[in-house]
Amino acid sequence: MRRKNEKTRYDLWIGALNLINCVLFISSWFAILGADFTARIALIFYLFAWFGVILNAVAVVQSHNMNISLIGPILGVIGNALYGFTAALALPAVIVNIISAFFIFMQHSNKK
Repeated sequence: MRRKNEKTRYDLWIGALNLINCVLFISSWFAILGADFTARIALIFYLFAWFGVILNAVAVVQSHNMNISLIGPILGVIGNALYGFTAALALPAVIVNIISAFFIFMQHSNKK
């Protein structure tokens, strides 16, 4: 029998990564609009976005296996993938990642 408020061991880290990615995505606007936007800086932003996609995908599988809510990790995959495809979607990515982090931090077991 599983505990009522069981979470995966990575929830805190994945939620924090989603919030860190929000800050990075917002700061990318200033880098893009400024003269400092280079291929290396763009690569860093995109690497963080795709790293977030991978970690959130792992969290989806773990949450499914532990029978807990999948909403946060799925939104994390979507939010990070939005930015990963194009930096023009930074604002929707930030909004979705904030909502994702909220659901990950408040994760609960599914009621079946």
